[in-house]
Amino acid sequence: MDTNIPHSPHHRRNCFQQISSAFLAGEGLPFSDLLCAQRIERVFAKHGGLFGLHGIYSTSIMVWSFLCQVLRDGKEASCQSAVARIVSYCTQLKLKAPTCDTGDFCRARAKLPEAALHELSCDVANDLQDEADNAWFWKAGTPS
Repeated sequence: MDTNIPHSPHHRRNCFQQISSAFLAGEGLPFSDLLCAQRIERVFAKHGGLFGLHGIYSTSIMVWSFLCQVLRDGKEASCQSAVARIVSYCTQLKLKAPTCDTGDFCRARAKLPEAALHELSCDVANDLQDEADNAWFWKAGTPS
């Protein structure tokens, strides 16, 4: 199957994998630079899902690590790899790092309410749409 055909599903999947791989190649939690903790805390507080404000596994760290985890595959998507990325992130910021035990991570991840994740993703999508150049929209310039 040729992945060079521009509109084929295989081409799109290959392009997405290249972009996500480049984005995720850095140390720690790349989403921490793009999605601020205050925004996460505001949305999760609204849904009663705010936790660990002064702990290692805070809501924002869990959201950032969860996003990294779902964009990875194979061993890189494991809880053990997610904890390793959090350790790296904490080390970079000179914060107390968690142990390598994945139990606390898995319990904290289970506390992420689906409704809050949904609202957060819709908020981010709306912001991106608002900031997009009108020429990017497929009906841009079309008379109503």
